[in-house]
Amino acid sequence: MATTTLPQQQIAGAHRGRWIAGVIAVIIIAIIAALLIVRARSSATTSAVATSTVASGTIVASVAGSGSVAAAQSLDLSFLTGGTVTQVLVAEGDSVAAGQTLAQLDTRALTLQVASAQSQLASAQTKLAQTTDGDAQPPDIAAQSASIASAQAQLRSAQAQLAALRNPTADALSAAATSVRQAELDLQSQTNAGSAAKTKAAQALAQSTDALTQAQSKYATAYSNWQYVQDTGADPSNPSSTNSAGQKVKNKLSDTQRQQYADAFVQAQAALHSAEIAVQQAQVSYDSARQAEPNSIQQAEAKLANAQAQLSALQNPSRSALIQQQAGVDQASASLAQARANLAKLTAPGTTSDVAIQAGAVTQAEQSLKQIQLTLDQATLRAPFAGVVTAVNIVPGGSASSGSSSSTSSSTASSGGAISLIDRSTLHVDLTLSENDVAKVALGQPVALTIDALKGWVAAGAVSYIAPAATTTNGVVTYAVRVRFPDSEPRVKVGMTANLIVTTDTHANVLVVPASALLPKGAGYSVKVLSADGKTTSEVDVQVGLTDGTRTEITGGLKAGDKVVTTPSTTTTTTTRSGPFGGG
Repeated sequence: MATTTLPQQQIAGAHRGRWIAGVIAVIIIAIIAALLIVRARSSATTSAVATSTVASGTIVASVAGSGSVAAAQSLDLSFLTGGTVTQVLVAEGDSVAAGQTLAQLDTRALTLQVASAQSQLASAQTKLAQTTDGDAQPPDIAAQSASIASAQAQLRSAQAQLAALRNPTADALSAAATSVRQAELDLQSQTNAGSAAKTKAAQALAQSTDALTQAQSKYATAYSNWQYVQDTGADPSNPSSTNSAGQKVKNKLSDTQRQQYADAFVQAQAALHSAEIAVQQAQVSYDSARQAEPNSIQQAEAKLANAQAQLSALQNPSRSALIQQQAGVDQASASLAQARANLAKLTAPGTTSDVAIQAGAVTQAEQSLKQIQLTLDQATLRAPFAGVVTAVNIVPGGSASSGSSSSTSSSTASSGGAISLIDRSTLHVDLTLSENDVAKVALGQPVALTIDALKGWVAAGAVSYIAPAATTTNGVVTYAVRVRFPDSEPRVKVGMTANLIVTTDTHANVLVVPASALLPKGAGYSVKVLSADGKTTSEVDVQVGLTDGTRTEITGGLKAGDKVVTTPSTTTTTTTRSGPFGGG
């Protein structure tokens, strides 16, 4: 077998090629290893996250809502009695004070009714006084007193006659004769006086009757004139005149002339009433005088008869005369007792039932007067509160029907009455809240109000009412809440939509974190806290307090200065990847 021997140069070249190939392989492996190390380090770096530092702050919790601006009160005013409108003293947009007169009805007929009711009340009061104190007239009392005096005289005379009859003396006989002569004179005097008194009373009655007739005539004329004025508005004394065209036209009365006819009617009515009372009194006086005349004559005649009997008895005394004289004494005593009883009865007050009846008549007259005065007062329409006139639905000369005033709490005042008012002294907004929100609201809590239509307008109000019961609409449960606020800004109109923010609670100097940092965890919350080197995070349980929806109070679990993650974490766990040589 032949052996081939290579030259030395060929051997050296082969060794150099293998070395170069090995160096190239090592360089390639080193480059790959470096790339793997860089990739592993990049994989172990923590991604950047959004964080927030825990710090002290103030949390203001609130509830928001909206509603329409409404006035404190709105009222549609109407007259409480019917009539013709004579004056309208306000216009729409006017500001009025409480009690200010807004409109007036024609009150002339009501004024006459008041005068008539006052006259009827005075008459009822007079009758009550007469019934309470006794209704005897002075002539009646005088006549009865005279009867008592006469009875006393008759008794004394009868007693003296009896004494003289039993033991007559010359002086007694002379006195008895004198008594007879005096009794004769008294009889003549009583006859003349009674006739004169009756004649005088009859004349007074005739005069008062004539005066009544005249008063009735004047009343009829005044009544007819006033009715004519009311029906036609023309002058009853000169109803018409001829104008330049030769046509007859009515002579219309001015308000002053109409009032003169109304006053004349009232005066005639009062005069008629006075004349009627005068006739009644004159009739009573005449009746008393007419009754007193025969009584006084009869008494005088009896006195004369007694005097004559006494003289006869003294001159011719007998047993029967003594018995008769004693009977005269007894009769005189009885007459005196009866006269005294009649006077007591005449001056005694009325019975309880009579007084009660007259008192009831006075009460009824008082009530009638008050009712008419009330109707007269209702003919004037006044503002019950200070406010602004929003509607005027009456004009002078128009008719106003009676009706009650109605109030409304709506955002706009209706115009159903004669005049409508709103009270802007305190405005309010009604809003509805859910049961979760209303549970946070309490009376008196401050409220900030804005109106989109009024740029820059802000008002401060307060919660004034919270509905105690819910309102359910289409299955949704809400609660009514009212917010009052004072405001004099004329741009704020009733009915505008207002936005409200109710401040329900405020916590100052508390730890605060963004609400986005909280992570639900069971029934509570947790947060992710960034480590001091900023490369890793750890989950920490926290206790929360008040929140305003953006920030939340932390009551436990964190301290000031901690950094919490406010966005979902994007960090990855550090990864170690082995290189081709087992390096990390």
